[in-house]
Amino acid sequence: MWPVTMEDVLAARERIRARLPPTPLRRYAPLEEAVGYGIRVYVKHENHQPTQAFKVRNALAALGALTDEEKKRGVVGASRGNHGQALAWAGEILGVRVTICVPRGNNPEKNEAMRGFGAELIEQGDDYDAAAQVAERLVRERGLTLVHSTNHRQVIAGAATITLEMLEQEPGLDALVLAVGGGSQAVGAMTAARAMRPSLVVFGVQAERAAAIHDSWHKGKPVTGYTANTFADGLATRCVYEHTFPALREGLAGFVKVSEGDIADAIRLLLRTTHNLAEGAGAAGLAGLLALRESLAGKAVGICISGGNIDQETLRRVVSREI
Repeated sequence: MWPVTMEDVLAARERIRARLPPTPLRRYAPLEEAVGYGIRVYVKHENHQPTQAFKVRNALAALGALTDEEKKRGVVGASRGNHGQALAWAGEILGVRVTICVPRGNNPEKNEAMRGFGAELIEQGDDYDAAAQVAERLVRERGLTLVHSTNHRQVIAGAATITLEMLEQEPGLDALVLAVGGGSQAVGAMTAARAMRPSLVVFGVQAERAAAIHDSWHKGKPVTGYTANTFADGLATRCVYEHTFPALREGLAGFVKVSEGDIADAIRLLLRTTHNLAEGAGAAGLAGLLALRESLAGKAVGICISGGNIDQETLRRVVSREI
């Protein structure tokens, strides 16, 4: 069963419309020259959102759908950064208490940003998926409402508003190449495409050092035993999710994985050709497009800078070509 409907997407847009105006969709001649193959590259600038990442759509759509009682009790989520910042930002606006579980050793700049929006941070677990288990425990112990970064209908509906906007801004898109991570962005894209442009094909991209969801997709079933040791925080997952994996299996036209070096190259290319700063996950779509460009020759292809929250040290390593 498909996890969301177009009606869910349109309702999510109504909940977020007053606070999140559409983000730009732009073409850059130097970027298109670098990509080559006659591809027209349309860049969706979710790095221009209030928290510099698309997750604000998901969070505002989800918190805006809570009952008064749920808002009073508060919410909890797990995050490496962007989902947590988004929940904290939305909670501050809507008056909802937000608790975020992050793994030990999480990026201090991202922790600072989450606390800056008023979230309570709990640092436990070795990675994102372990922190998610802590969040589930707090649901039982504190009566909080879990807003999972992927396994949540309203989260996926919020993410789908990206593609809804893209197709309104450029109805002639032929393909999208999107970072997956947990899959809310890609499943949301396919939901909007089914209703608005059925010929639009969606390709997924994942970091090869967090390959569980990519390899599961190719094998046709969830596989376990993976690590998620990538500098692209938004892709650092080591399992699949019930709300998105079946839809990814059904709807993706293809799924590629890219190296740490490929992602770093894409960050540098975006910086040079668009003068926009992308984090690892935010540049993964471009890295995937570069891997797929021969098969997409002559097409109008959309990518998304899904986030720009790269920390200083990682940026230094990328610019110095240490990655």
